[in-house]
Amino acid sequence: MVINALTRLRYCTTDGVMDFKTKEGLGNAPAGFMPWFDVPGRRTENVTVVCGHWSTLGLVMRPNLMALDTGCVWGGKLTAARLAPDPAARTVIQVECPQYCDPLA
Repeated sequence: MVINALTRLRYCTTDGVMDFKTKEGLGNAPAGFMPWFDVPGRRTENVTVVCGHWSTLGLVMRPNLMALDTGCVWGGKLTAARLAPDPAARTVIQVECPQYCDPLA
């Protein structure tokens, strides 16, 4: 269960029910579900979380969230971030990637 939560969790409910099926971006949340990082009262809401493994989400930079998966394997970009305590001082570096995988294969 821990590996599933760390690699496949995108959406959950406010009472902790996890959805492991949906892979699409924010506009495709199942009814009653929200992105894990928007759940009120989550334990990590007061720390900065840096994550990836959700390429359809794309780059998300918030004071307490840095989602860096921008789909390099699908022909998107490879993204890295320079960390800093002040969110305004963080910088993002991106390079183009040739498409490695065929999403329709």
